Amino acid sequence: MSNQIEKVIVIGGGGNIGPFIIDELQNAGFEVAVLSRTSSSSVFPPNVVVHRTNYGEASLIEIFRGFDAVVSAVATFSTDQQKTIIDAAVHAGIKRFLPSEYGIDSSLSQFAEALSFESVKKQETVEYLKGKESTQMSWTALCVGAFFDWVLKVGGGLMGWDIPARKATIYDSGNQPYEATNVRQIGRAVAGILKHPKETENKYVYVNSFTLTQNQVLAAIERESGERFQVTRMTTTELRDEGYRNVEEGNLGLGFPQVVSSAIYGYGGLNNFSASKELANALLQLPEERLEETIEEVLKERDVPLQSRT
Repeated sequence: MSNQIEKVIVIGGGGNIGPFIIDELQNAGFEVAVLSRTSSSSVFPPNVVVHRTNYGEASLIEIFRGFDAVVSAVATFSTDQQKTIIDAAVHAGIKRFLPSEYGIDSSLSQFAEALSFESVKKQETVEYLKGKESTQMSWTALCVGAFFDWVLKVGGGLMGWDIPARKATIYDSGNQPYEATNVRQIGRAVAGILKHPKETENKYVYVNSFTLTQNQVLAAIERESGERFQVTRMTTTELRDEGYRNVEEGNLGLGFPQVVSSAIYGYGGLNNFSASKELANALLQLPEERLEETIEEVLKERDVPLQSRT
């Protein structure tokens, strides 16, 4: 069987990174379709074929036939359903499966302790995929750290950033290096993996846009905007504890991002993989990105005037 991948179906294409994955797969020359729940109201580009399903295995097998790769970008709390999707992919003859990772390094043993949510099943999904390596289907798990530009654009205090209010929360010293990737770069990385199937087979792949610190980000925002931000301080342990309290009280929408943010900023040592793992940026032919250009783009989108340059 040829390893060449031409036809790709994306699951979760209407989420935070799904549109960028679809776009960059198309830019790379792949034939792209989307799998969407029958009841979903997500809207996709007119040049993308949409397959509707109730996620029953028989339905998935029928849809997957003829595709070479499945890219899953389902939401974190939907990752349990990936086992059914994986089984269907094997039966349909899929060559490569990308599970919904796109975050901190879930290959590490301390991942489960740092993010001990019952619904976070990323490690179990990869183990399940490893059990399918004797079939025709291989896998790749993509780690990217924080969604850098997306987080800054969302704001509202997410990961400590509220650009319209000129406020920031810095955790611990603010000098802990962490990995962050712009969402379009994530899409490029997915396309790059499928362009290099042999080199990315049955392994974790690590990419980023930047390895930086919170203090570097704050300095860049203040420099590009010409404004000083109101800064408060907190520890990652305090952030994590507050997150778990919110989860226990039923406020998952607030608590889960807090716990994830604590891990991104250093709790558990899960998000500085460039210090110990080889980045695949060069292999996947990802462009080098500049922090200042990303900050400028974010500020323009949030209608924040840029510092004039003489």
